[in-house]
Amino acid sequence: MRGRPWVVLALVGGLVGAVVPAAVGERQVTVEVMAKRTLMSAVANIAVGAGFVSGGELTAPGGRAKVGDGFSHCGVLSVSASVPPAITAHCTSTFKLQDGELHLSSLRTYKSLDAGFDDTTIAVVGGTGKYANVRGEGKVTRATFADRADVGYRFTFTLLER
Repeated sequence: MRGRPWVVLALVGGLVGAVVPAAVGERQVTVEVMAKRTLMSAVANIAVGAGFVSGGELTAPGGRAKVGDGFSHCGVLSVSASVPPAITAHCTSTFKLQDGELHLSSLRTYKSLDAGFDDTTIAVVGGTGKYANVRGEGKVTRATFADRADVGYRFTFTLLER
């Protein structure tokens, strides 16, 4: 490259030109839903490699108005020797909302399957409808519902929309 600094400048300019426009025109959107788990198909003596399905109703943040349904399919990656056993699973989820679907992926740690999974971060890997061109991540925290004993969560998604 000695004697040809313009080659380096051209390469750098080309890379910067390829990166900068991807951020132009994006806007950040926050979507928040509450989830009440009403389905859990995992068996008590679950083993590594087993799969299970969980999910339920999605509501607005106040927990009253239904806004959709959310379901996850999980594959068990590890099972501890503790009683009850802690489970680590890779889960893919689909949240069907009124204006499209959010497609999600995450690792989840369950101290027990009955108690649900711990607070975690979840990747937004795609979607349909209004969410067809989004990417981002969500924060998942435990939530309680005064009128239900089911396991509940608050999902707060930060989406970059093109």
